[in-house]
Amino acid sequence: MLKILTNNRLFFILFLIWVVFGAVLQLLFTPTEIMFWINRHHNSLSDSFFYYITLLGEDTIWLGLLAYFTFEKYIKGKENNHVIKVLIISWLSKVLVSVSLKNIFNYPRPIEVYQFSTQAIHLVDGVTIHHWQSFPSGHTMTAFAFACVCLFVLNRPRLAIISLLLAMLVGYSRMYLFQHFPRDVFAGGVLGVGILLVLKGAKILFLKLKSRFL
Repeated sequence: MLKILTNNRLFFILFLIWVVFGAVLQLLFTPTEIMFWINRHHNSLSDSFFYYITLLGEDTIWLGLLAYFTFEKYIKGKENNHVIKVLIISWLSKVLVSVSLKNIFNYPRPIEVYQFSTQAIHLVDGVTIHHWQSFPSGHTMTAFAFACVCLFVLNRPRLAIISLLLAMLVGYSRMYLFQHFPRDVFAGGVLGVGILLVLKGAKILFLKLKSRFL
């Protein structure tokens, strides 16, 4: 596991900075202070930007990648069974963890908590606002996990770093759009990376055991 971190130090340094910043921010300020600070700082350009950025946290981007490799396999005849299997396992693991935690905790979302607040709430047109199953942020988890897929599965470090930076923006967008609290975004990012790290570590362990005993 240490080798994974050292071989991809830039990726994980950036991720660590994000984790530390997010943790410190939540220690210094209340969720209400953070949410309404973000909510007050809006304009039409930001509304459009984060409306589209948040789409990068949808499962469609993951399924699109899976469809691409499936197309290459059956149309172009490329041997990429391994990539397809890893993508499916990674996606199913992420979905299982996300859905399970959302149903176990079933925390209220910001609009449910603040709907009777005296403070003005800015909502972006066209965004369906949900009221429950706030923890964790599924969009953030998907975006961070996808960045790890670019790193571990596609072996594209530069693309992985770009995807990681975009994942951070996806996390911010979930708060900007008044869909999630900071804790939801923080947990989503940590879980997204954590799940892929566990899968990568399990794969390495399996290969070591296989080479030793088989």
